[in-house]
Amino acid sequence: MDRIFKNGKVYSVDDKNRFYTALGIEDGKIVFLGSDDAADSIDADEIIDLQGKTVLPGFIDSHIHLLNYAFVNSYYNMSKDSSISEIIKNGKKIGSCLDEAGDDHWIYGRGWNELNFTTGDKRVLTKQDLDKISLTRPILFIRVCGHIATVNSKALEIVNELENVKEYEGQIDNETGILSEAAVKLCYNVMTEPSLEEIKDLIKYVLKDLSKCGITSTQTDDFLSLPGRNGERIMQAYRELDEAGELTVKVREQPSFVSYGDVKKFIDDGHRTGDGTDYYSVGPIKLYIDGSLGAKTALMNEPYEGDDTNCGMIRHTLEELQDCLDYSYSHDMQILVHAIGDKASDVVMDAYENTIEKYGQKPLRLAINHLQIVSEELFDRMNEYGILAYIQPVFISSDKPVIEKLVGKERADRSYMWKTMLNKGLVCCGGSDSPVESFDILQNIQCAVTRDALDEKTEGWHPEEKLTVEEAVRLFTIWNAYGAFEENKKGSLEIGKAADLTILDKDIFEVDPHDIANINVVATIVDGKTVYKN
Repeated sequence: MDRIFKNGKVYSVDDKNRFYTALGIEDGKIVFLGSDDAADSIDADEIIDLQGKTVLPGFIDSHIHLLNYAFVNSYYNMSKDSSISEIIKNGKKIGSCLDEAGDDHWIYGRGWNELNFTTGDKRVLTKQDLDKISLTRPILFIRVCGHIATVNSKALEIVNELENVKEYEGQIDNETGILSEAAVKLCYNVMTEPSLEEIKDLIKYVLKDLSKCGITSTQTDDFLSLPGRNGERIMQAYRELDEAGELTVKVREQPSFVSYGDVKKFIDDGHRTGDGTDYYSVGPIKLYIDGSLGAKTALMNEPYEGDDTNCGMIRHTLEELQDCLDYSYSHDMQILVHAIGDKASDVVMDAYENTIEKYGQKPLRLAINHLQIVSEELFDRMNEYGILAYIQPVFISSDKPVIEKLVGKERADRSYMWKTMLNKGLVCCGGSDSPVESFDILQNIQCAVTRDALDEKTEGWHPEEKLTVEEAVRLFTIWNAYGAFEENKKGSLEIGKAADLTILDKDIFEVDPHDIANINVVATIVDGKTVYKN
């Protein structure tokens, strides 16, 4: 064999939760699982003493925005800013650094969250705030959720000159400079589009950070993440890196679209779910039906607390959503739809049922993303048709303090119902939605198990919905592999599967659940190759 790992705690996460102390790899595959004694009788090029460390299947994140994470971190990450005045101060610093770049060079940032401001007004940014930074250079600052943004007067002037601006009526507030939902990315139509080589550099930048977190595979929504929104160029960048052997994380694209015409063109161009290689492939068509809770654009059956006229926003007409689903499904595409509010997931489920009735039940593993607040009957409806639940446990750390203020106690009690999902028979796929939250899988697992903020130690918010450590680990291993039709290739440690491993310095099943996020990733191994070592 190429490598033998021994003297460890090897958790297979297979259907019987088998446990071993040794593991062998050859040609990128797992070829041996057993005891140390059995391993001692095997010849290997390299023998690694794990010294009691824990080995898990390589972590998988079911939903991130990989390129947007890189784009944000290469510009202005606003997630730690604690006030509007701090944002103005930082914006002026960035502007002064751009003096030689010309006034057409945008100031871009993402991550502000008015709910986290600790000084001054706890309100959304307005163009009046951003005008204090610059009146001549366009500015785009996107909220942490990605569903609302603020521009200054100069950027608003540019946006209003776009040919298709009338299509976004109701999503642009000219008084405040606030853009919502699809209008948020309008600025990407005029910002400088990154070159193919720049996109490659952004990808490689993120791969290093993913590997540090023990992530060996991820699904990513990239098509709307960069100026130009050039999906074909993004796919080309990944493919060229794949051909050059420079992808160290296995990536599955979630091609996202805002219109039926874009969905149809992508499919008519010949793209299909599953196309590609082990390191870069096409996943589900990604659609958005509503926005976010924090931005009050998540689509609700009843109005937000203290805002009797606001039930959120629907991003497609019902007819267009149905057309998108019908065309994708009839062409054998997997589909994933963003739905945060209870009405949003009801609308998506109605449309899924209509599509299945027209074309028959297909093994396409349709899915709903987020499922933050849900109606009482939704999970039974999802289970009947095998609809997957893509969930992000780390969200609870940020949302727990504010959700009741936004929607009231009754609806807050119907949020993040992870244990109920499992009890209803749903397959759940764990993700982070980075850069909305961190893609640190151990943080996600801790939140799933404790239902606490990362810095809290209580019995947990609605503790009846806590997951066990085993269930939480499955969210980010075998169930995510299933969501990508790859459960026979990876997601558990079994003979013949890819040698994708995450090695931890402590036993995740034995530490205090509130300390899971403090466990260190010792090494990340993809197809038998060590891509990260601490």
